[in-house]
Parts: sequence; structure tokens; C-alpha cells
Amino acid sequence: MQLPAGVTGHDWLIKASPRMARPDEAACPTHRRIAMRPLLVADPVVPFRHSPREEFGFGPLFTALDLWEHEEGWTVERIREELRNTRGPFRGWGAPVHPAHLAWTAHALERYAAARAREQADAVAAGLPPTRPMRLPPVWRTAREDAPDPIGARQYEHTLWGRVYASEDGSVRDLWLPSMGRAKKSRPDAELGAVAQVMTYGVPAPRRKASKLPPAEPAVGREPRLVRVFDVGCADGSVEPLLSVGPAEAQRRFADDAVPAFLAAAIGTVRQPGESCVDCKAIAGCTEVKRTPRLWGGRPPKAVRSRRSVSVWDLRLHAKCPAQYHLERRLHLNDLSGENRGARRGRAVDSWLDACHAERPLRGCRDREIPDLAAIRAWAPMDEASAREARGMLAEHRLLCPLNGLGADEQVLVQHRVSAYVPELDVIVLAVPDLVYTHRGRWIWHETKTSARPLWEGEPLLRNIPQLALGVLLFHAGALGDDPRRSWVELEHLREGHGQSRLEPVDPSRAENVEEARAVIAELAQPLLDDTTYDPTTGRHCHDCQARTWCRPGTAYVTDQPHTDAVMQPQGDVPAHD
Repeated sequence: MQLPAGVTGHDWLIKASPRMARPDEAACPTHRRIAMRPLLVADPVVPFRHSPREEFGFGPLFTALDLWEHEEGWTVERIREELRNTRGPFRGWGAPVHPAHLAWTAHALERYAAARAREQADAVAAGLPPTRPMRLPPVWRTAREDAPDPIGARQYEHTLWGRVYASEDGSVRDLWLPSMGRAKKSRPDAELGAVAQVMTYGVPAPRRKASKLPPAEPAVGREPRLVRVFDVGCADGSVEPLLSVGPAEAQRRFADDAVPAFLAAAIGTVRQPGESCVDCKAIAGCTEVKRTPRLWGGRPPKAVRSRRSVSVWDLRLHAKCPAQYHLERRLHLNDLSGENRGARRGRAVDSWLDACHAERPLRGCRDREIPDLAAIRAWAPMDEASAREARGMLAEHRLLCPLNGLGADEQVLVQHRVSAYVPELDVIVLAVPDLVYTHRGRWIWHETKTSARPLWEGEPLLRNIPQLALGVLLFHAGALGDDPRRSWVELEHLREGHGQSRLEPVDPSRAENVEEARAVIAELAQPLLDDTTYDPTTGRHCHDCQARTWCRPGTAYVTDQPHTDAVMQPQGDVPAHD
């Protein structure tokens, strides 16, 4: 196959992890195809750049587990003490670890160790042999002696991620997959099929650099008669069995579920800009991602680091608390505390609006029947008062719905991802407006917000709702539609009570709106781009922070201050990294 523009090297080696078999509608097919070929490199070459903080949530935990499982004398309590005394990288590996990340690691280690003890006791009681940690993960390699296969590959290397265990006689192999919150009860069939094959036929082998790969190794020793896969929740120690198969079933699952998924990923040619652009080697040659130099006039950060993505969700969260941004958005820590009252109400409203606006043929909401309280509470668990508020907001929306009277031939995109690349900052900008639709040749960016209170009139609209500011800038830069003079951005502000809601338009072609939008985004973005420490800033947001359990200042604030619920919940500001 012809190499995509922007990369150079060799494509005879395909390295496939189970994650590559996982369905992902938001992923770029070309990026996945390149990512599976480790001998391809960016052209021009991009040097590796360290992050100022450890950004792999499980990194310190796996280092801790290596000590506990493979090093003599390292008890859980000794490792916890080591974590408490760490300043910078943990055990010298990786980037400096945030203090709250270290606290989470100690918490997760304790939950993981207890979960392993419980499961092993249950397994022995059921007549299975105990399993012990494997120092080297299994890798399944295959090679062609004669010529490349139809997609140009001469060797395949199938790997996996997680903690691997095996019985002393080799008859049982276990894989434990950690999750940040609760244990997942299921994973895609293609992913499990890939895992089963590697666990059954893989050979323990150290990870090697792509340039020093050995030839394919034959299977050695006996294959296990039983392969088991578990998911473990690091927040609560919950364990869910995902798979329990023998060799024949492992082969069947691999052939039926994983192989088609791997093949589709290995030959993808479509380019789909978005989150994939952050790690893509071929961005220099990509013509699909919209380049928007000086989108808000930001300056490159003082500390050079690898490419990253930025959304308004990121900007707002960092402005409230840099630590919360780092812990929730980058590391995805989760203490299972759940959403606040306003967020649950907003999610219910959002679910109904998305379902209605996605219907085809197009239909406005003016004559729709408002769902009853039971239906609303089924979308998002909430108290009856919140459900009544949500129902009142839906009633208000019927008159403001942008699809009312819209022609059947117009385009309507629900939760459409818009992206752009700011080259001088090496930043991918991501946005997810509630609606993007056309009206007589005009593109319209529509945001919906729910609130128990009026818009605060003491602050300009674009500063109060920075999603609108970003929409103005992306329209002005041509990231969506070619002519900002034939476009606009609008806010639908929903409140309970007849006549309380408003529709606010913003013209992205007016110079004063563009300048205000640039000032708003620059004020939010520059501190985030320059930040290297992510120190906590306490406030009422601490009550709803899903990493507060491990943040000392946040815990102290919540102890001293009463809870204050959110006053406004964004509807279209969906986390863009998840």
C-alpha cells in the first residue's frame, strides 16, 4: 500500500494491541493504520518531548505493582510509604507525578491487592490452581517466509496491556485490566478476541524497540487450558469477570471477532480530523485537518512539550482549578462521586434534545409532546424537583427549537465534532456544539445551556459562555463553512417558567465580536498552555471534583465550606478526550 503523505519508513511490520480492535467512530482510520506500523516515522521527524507531569494515569500504579509482585520485601504498606515520600518521578520512572496522583496510586494499589486476594481465594475454593505474576507479558508473533501478504505485511506482533498471571504448571493464565473507577462489566468482542489469542499463544517476551525486533518466535511450553480476563475497578476494588475460555474458543473468537477489526484498522485510508490528530505521525502531510494559525493570537508555551488537544471544557476547568483539569481531564481519575444536581438535570434535557434533533426526516419540536417525569428521570437519575425543572425547560425549548420550520433539505448535525490545528502552538482545538445546521445556505452553530438563574448580565455573553467565543473564532478561520459573513453562532438559554428562556445570536463576521472572542480564549488558553505544575485552586468546584478524595487542599475546603450546587450546566460542552 502507498504510504500516506507525512510519513516515511517501512510498513512491513504490523503491531496490533487489543485496543486497535476496539470500535471507535471518532478515531481517524488513517491514523490507526499508521499507528499499527511502528517502523513508520513522521516526515519531517518530530523529536520526543517530555511532559512536565506524568500523564499516564496507570503509570505509577504499574510501577508500584511491579514492586509488590516481583521484588522481595516490598509490601503494600512499604510502597504506600514510598509514594508518600515521593517528590518528582516515582522510583525514577517517567515524568514528575502530581501529589494527588501519587495519593490515588496508593489508594488504587490497596484496592487492587485486596481484590486479587479475594479472587484468588475464590479460585482456589473452586478447584483452580493459584496464579502468580508473570514478569514478562506474552507477545504473539507471526511471520511470512516468502512474500508479504496482500496488505504488505511480513510480520505481525500482537501485544496486550494489563497485569498477567499464570499458574505454576502453565494450565491457567489470567489477565487483569484496571479501570479508573468501577470495574467494567463488558468490553468489545473484538478486543476480547484479541486478548484471548495473545494470552493463549503468546510467548513471554520483553518489549523491544521496533528497529531491533527479532524474527518471529515459535510457541514454547504448553498452552494454557484456561484463559481468564478480569476487569478491576481502582476506585472501589470491584472485580468483573469478562472472559473464561479454552484454546479452541480463543481461536474462534480471534478469527471471528478480532481479525476483521484488525484488518479494517490496518487498511483504513479515510482521514477524519479530531482527537486522533494529537498522536498522528502524518499531520504534516494531512490536507483534511484545518490549519488555523493565530486562531486566538496565543504565544508558544515556555516549556516545549508534545502536541496536545484543547477544548473549552479544558479551558474552563483549568481556569477554576489547574489540578482538577490535570487529574480529571488528563488522568481521568474518578472517585465515583457522581454528577451534581444541575449536571443530572442538564443531561436529561440534553438526551431528549439530541434524540429529537437526530430524527429523520427533520422535524421541529414545536408540536412535540413533552415527556413525563418518569421518562425524564430514566434518562438521568434525579429528584422530582429537578425532573420538573427539566420538563419546564423542555417546554420552553419547543418555541425556540432551531428546527422549527427548517426545510427538509437542510443539513442538521447533532453533537458534531469540529477540530482545527494551530501550528505555532502545536495544539489541536476540539469543539462539540449541540447542533450545527444550515439555513438557506448559512451555517449556524447552536449551543444550548440550562440554568436555574438568568444569564448574568454583568459579564459579556462571550466571556460568560466561552463556547460561543470559540465558535466565533472557528467560523472566522473557516474551520466550518467558508464564509463567516453567511454564518452565525447562537445560544439557547433554557430556564423553567414560561417566557424565561432566551435565544441570543452572535455574528462571527463582525470585527468587534472576533476581537472579543480572541481576548476571551487567549485569557483562558495561555495559562493552561504555560502550566507545568497544575497546582490546586480551591473553591465551590471542589464539591463536584471527582479527584477531590486525593487532593488535600480540596478536601480541607469541602470540610470547611457548605456545598453550593452548580448554577449553569453546559449541554454541548462534551468532554472531548473521552
